[in-house]
Amino acid sequence: MSSGHRSSGIERLDRDRGQGAIRIVVAPPARRKKERAFSYLPWPVRLFVKLGFPFIVLLTVFVLPNYLDCRNRHDAGLFFHGMTVAACTRQALYGQIGATQKRFEDIAHAVGVR
Repeated sequence: MSSGHRSSGIERLDRDRGQGAIRIVVAPPARRKKERAFSYLPWPVRLFVKLGFPFIVLLTVFVLPNYLDCRNRHDAGLFFHGMTVAACTRQALYGQIGATQKRFEDIAHAVGVR
């Protein structure tokens, strides 16, 4: 037997001679780590939850308001000739990205001045 402590099992008290009393060591069962329900899902579902779900949330937060605004403009007849809802959404999204980039640049210039 190794010099490490056994948590349960049978071991001899007199190890050198091979004879002697036997001691039965009983220990409480080791605590089992709780498994998450997520671990039972197939790997494609787990991959979707880890990567696809956050992407859909970001898409919903940034693209959906622009899409709904363009849809309302289209219903009100405020589009130029030949403009589609997809083109309007793309243009609005690029405008939002440009405005955000301009804000970050303004902040960077303001911090650099001090």
